[in-house]
Amino acid sequence: MALVRYLMPIDSRELLVKSSRVKGCNHLVFNGLALVFVIYVHDHACAQVESDDSNIPVFTDAQFKSASPNSAFDKVLRFGSASYKFTRPYAQHEAIISTICIFARVLVENPQVFKWSVLFKAFPGLIAVMLAYAYYNGINQIYDVDIDRLNKPYLPIPAGELSLQQAWFLMIFDVLVGLLILRLMNADLITTSLYCLGLILGTFYSTPPFRFKESSVATVIVIPLITGIIQNIGVFYAATASLGLPFWSPSIVFITTFVTVFFVPISLIKDLTDVEGDLKHNIWTFTVTYGHKNIVAVSTGILLLNYIGAIAAAIYMPQAFKLNLMLPAHSLPATWLLIQEACADFFQFLWKLLGLEFLLFPFM
Repeated sequence: MALVRYLMPIDSRELLVKSSRVKGCNHLVFNGLALVFVIYVHDHACAQVESDDSNIPVFTDAQFKSASPNSAFDKVLRFGSASYKFTRPYAQHEAIISTICIFARVLVENPQVFKWSVLFKAFPGLIAVMLAYAYYNGINQIYDVDIDRLNKPYLPIPAGELSLQQAWFLMIFDVLVGLLILRLMNADLITTSLYCLGLILGTFYSTPPFRFKESSVATVIVIPLITGIIQNIGVFYAATASLGLPFWSPSIVFITTFVTVFFVPISLIKDLTDVEGDLKHNIWTFTVTYGHKNIVAVSTGILLLNYIGAIAAAIYMPQAFKLNLMLPAHSLPATWLLIQEACADFFQFLWKLLGLEFLLFPFM
């Protein structure tokens, strides 16, 4: 919380809005999303801040000894830091933001069901989604160790910060605790099946003998299927089922379609920096086959069509979407996309655009 105040020094109580249960739902959702956005922006901003030698603290001999690399406390800190990096934080941001915003959309469309207890009951579900994403990214790193030593030597396993045994422990923990949470929440068969389907596809994507990631076509199918269809429909269904609401809604059709299409370019360009390792291990991704510039051009074209389709949906379905918000919310990112330089940070740039889409989704 201190870091949030550093970025935006305001009293968190100012984010609270006194209102009635029904009329206050939009305000509550807006303010909750504002806080999520602050944390999201701060986390990316912190990565750009260089260290200042003048702020390095001076330790006494006793403090230095207690903080030595061999101390138990230091080992715990290093393991925690490596475990956090192991989850690939940029993907966790998308998981957190998308889950919160889809649930917020359900509350905005059905303000009569809002209760504080609903938020507390939904929180374990968010943890389960985060654990699933941690598993997707972790199992991929375990089986990509040799490739990552060339392409991404900074990752915890190739960097020596995390052993394979520790990584497998985290994978087992993620799966078991995620399923236990669903059990404790009395998740129905459909919710549990969608969750398990995501875990199975995430496993097949990375592990032999399936290893879908070695096929460019399978990659473009599996990643959008998990993160676009299973994730969004699963969260929306779990939310509506737990609240006793009907599942069908134009909003879930829109966001599922938009995100699924969005993940096609993400699947295409995720290997832009991995060409050397992929070639050495005979993995023929689209980037290896067709080249950096062609893949970026195709990906940009798909995203532009996706934004145009979102605007068209608002024009043809004014009863379901707010054109005065949908138009700038998709025309401005599309323009930003065109002027963005296709550099090594282009992949991270797309994740930021996707996060922005979810942050605006409850109000569209």
